[in-house]
Amino acid sequence: MSEVPPIEVPCPQCGVPAEPESLRCPSCREDLAALVRLRYAGRIDYNEALARARAGDDASALVLLRRAVAAEPELRPAWALLADVSARVGAEEEASAAAAVLRI
Repeated sequence: MSEVPPIEVPCPQCGVPAEPESLRCPSCREDLAALVRLRYAGRIDYNEALARARAGDDASALVLLRRAVAAEPELRPAWALLADVSARVGAEEEASAAAAVLRI
């Protein structure tokens, strides 16, 4: 699978990128967590879907994966997992559609 680029959210006030660990602006110390959540909702949903799929909760994983690819269509790992989970639950049409996105 392709590597996902690092999280980068600049402070709207200072223009300085958020600190990766604290999600705060190193300049003005503003909490940028809400902006990170908005910008990276697809990745967050993908990670939760991955945990749900590993736990055997495919129905919840599918909901989260659909949201993930809608929020971040270029997130190839989410498409791959969507294809796998869809096939596992017998949603062959959705599995084929997700696999087709990966071939593009």
